[in-house]
This record gives sequence, C-alpha cells and structure tokens, in this order.
Amino acid sequence: FSGFWIFLPPVIVATTLYLLYAKFYSFAPCVLMYVAWYYYSREWPESGCMKLDFFRKNPFARAIMRCSSDYFSYKIVKTAELPADRNYIVGSHPHGVACIGLGLSYGSNPSAAEYYEGCKGWGVTLAGQFLWPFRRECLMLAGVGIASRRFFEWLFGQDEKGQVAIVVIGGLNEAIITSPGKYYIKLLDRKGFVRVALEEGADLVPAFTFGENETYRTVTGICPKRLRNMQAHLINTFGFAHPFPIGRSMLGLPWGGLVPIKTRMVTVIGGPIRVEKSPNPTQEQVDHLHGEYCQKLIDLFESHKENYRIRPDQRIILY
Repeated sequence: FSGFWIFLPPVIVATTLYLLYAKFYSFAPCVLMYVAWYYYSREWPESGCMKLDFFRKNPFARAIMRCSSDYFSYKIVKTAELPADRNYIVGSHPHGVACIGLGLSYGSNPSAAEYYEGCKGWGVTLAGQFLWPFRRECLMLAGVGIASRRFFEWLFGQDEKGQVAIVVIGGLNEAIITSPGKYYIKLLDRKGFVRVALEEGADLVPAFTFGENETYRTVTGICPKRLRNMQAHLINTFGFAHPFPIGRSMLGLPWGGLVPIKTRMVTVIGGPIRVEKSPNPTQEQVDHLHGEYCQKLIDLFESHKENYRIRPDQRIILY
C-alpha cells in the first residue's frame, strides 16, 4: 500500500496524458471535466471543504488500517492529556520516507486525536501533494490540508475548540536522507509552525514515532552526496522531489522492493507546551518557543528510547 501511494502521482500523470493523446477520444471529455473541477475546487485544500469522516471510517478503510497496524504492531502512547478547550499543533517526527507513522496515527480508528476526548484531528502537508489528480481528492476527503497560513487561520478560527493539526515538520528535506538507526531531525530552521502557534494561540505538542526510519532505506541515504544535493535543489525549486525508497521484496529479491520493512512502530505523544496568543510575535518570542519545543522533543526521545530497543548512547541530531 505504501509503494502504491508513493508511485501513484507519476502513474496518474502518465495515464492522463495517454488518455488525452491516444485514440481513446471518448475519455478526453472526462479529463477536461476533471480539469474544470480541479480549477473550481482549487482553494478547497485550504478550507477543509471536503472532509468526510466516512472516508476514513468506512469498512474498507478500517480493514486497510487494521492490516497496516497489525503489520507494524503499531500503537499510540500518550503521556499527557490535551484539554478540548484548546487548539493544538502536533509536530510529528521523524518524517521517514513515506510518513507511515503519520498515516497510522491519523488514519487509525481511533486516530491519535481521538485518544483525547473532544479533539478533532487534521493532517497538514505540502501544497505539492495536492497537484496530483485523485490523490488530491483522497487527501481532502481524509481531512488533510495545505501547510499554509490561510489553512491554519481557517482551522483555528472556528468557534469549536479542540482542533488538532498534525504536521510533519521535517518535510522532504529530511525524507531524502532517511537511514535506519539514524535520527536526523530537520528542525533548527523550521520556525514557521512556531510563529503560527503564537499568532493563533495554539499549544505545541511534540510526537515521535519509534520505528519510522526503519521501514525504508533510501537510495540517497547510501549514495554520494551529489544525489542528495540534486533532490534538495528540486525541493527548493518545485516544492517536491520524489524519494527513492528501498524496502523488502514480496518475491524475496536481494535488491529489495517497495514493501516497507516489517518493524515495530510506536508513536509517543508528548505533553502540550502552553502558548499564549500573540497576533504579532517578535522574533525573540519565536526563538524562545522554538527552543522550548526542541528541548521538549529531545526529552521525549530520551525518556522513551530504551523502551523501544534504541541504544542508550543513541541521540537525535537536530539540524
């Protein structure tokens, strides 16, 4: 399923071009109708217009998530309560190759947010993820929005509190250097979510998924630095670059495949950092809160790592 999701965008683009230019003229109107729909709904990913709980909780979705959770022996551990009279930004670490931890924590029944009474979860991802037909609609139906100021203003501007935005802070720059047994967390220059938290008065919550980096290796993680630099350039230029994952092969081939490596995965959710609303925060406020968040994440990792077979001398490296 992870391999299918990773390679769905190029398959969709190739299929669309084929239907447009091949001799199957009867499909061309369907493609053009979708283009019109795409334009009409272009702003919806920033306003949660299409979220449908049934999309995540229907029997088929439940079966997929149950199989995925069983495959990874997945569970969620909460270390503190999140009162429903506050809003929250949950930082999910590490990114990994396919954000499997985020998918399991958000898509499971109950989801991570539903472990906290009165809270409602929303996924947040790059705008580039919404460029791909079909996957775009799947994300919107699942309640995933664009990581933009407009989306956060809409989400935290609602009268109902208990809104939980789950963000994978490291992004693709972290994904392309993922390597089993190593924990490089791109966080030191990621302060936008902290500024949003101050502007909207949303508490910050660190979360760490143990086992995420063991699900895949990446070609860039074992190849020369030049390839990593090329992918980083694509991310900075276009906002998206495809990772090159190496998992296990269903046929037992020695060079691997797209099936994620079976490993135990546990998402540990830390306690909230209280944030008072400041419509125009200073850089000093942002830096102070960011430093507090970084330390909270390190403490969360250190206090739980021995429970999940991580060496006592293993550290997370913030960069």
